[in-house]
Amino acid sequence: MKQEYTIELVEEYDNVNFYSIHLNGKELTEMEAFFEKFPEGCEYDDEIDVIISWLDKIAEKGALERYFRPEGRYGDGVGVIPIDVGNKVRLYCLRLSDKILVFGNGGVKDAASWEESLELAPYVKLLIDTSRFITSRISDGSVVLVDKEIVGNLNFTRYEKE
Repeated sequence: MKQEYTIELVEEYDNVNFYSIHLNGKELTEMEAFFEKFPEGCEYDDEIDVIISWLDKIAEKGALERYFRPEGRYGDGVGVIPIDVGNKVRLYCLRLSDKILVFGNGGVKDAASWEESLELAPYVKLLIDTSRFITSRISDGSVVLVDKEIVGNLNFTRYEKE
C-alpha cells in the first residue's frame, strides 16, 4: 500500500515548534486526529489532561529528551507522551531536536507493547519510517534543521506491506 504524506507546522512557541504528519487525502493532521478520538467528557479525560499538561511543559521549556519515553528503535527519536506510568493513552512523536517535534497519532494501549497492538503499531512504524527519511534527507542536504524549523522537501511516500 502506497502512503503519501507531508510534515506541517501546527504550533509555534518561543522554544519549540510542533509539527505533525498530514496524510494525503485526510482532512486532519495526525495530531488533530489523535485529539478527535478523545472528545471532552470521554472516559480518558484525566489521561488526555496529563498529555496536554506535558505538551504545555514542552511548549514552555522545549522538547528536552527527558520528557519522552523512547518507543521505536534505538536512535530513531521516536518517543511517547506521557512518560507517566499508569497512563493507557499514548501520543507518539518524533523528537528531531530540543526545538523540533513531529507528532504522529496514538491511542489507547491495548497490548504489552506497541508492536503487538493492531491500533498503535501503524502509528509508530510511520514515525520510524519518517525518522529514517528525514535522516537520509539531512545527510544528502535536501532537508535542513534551522533552529525551530525543518526546511526542505517534506513530502514523503512510503510503501507498507498489506
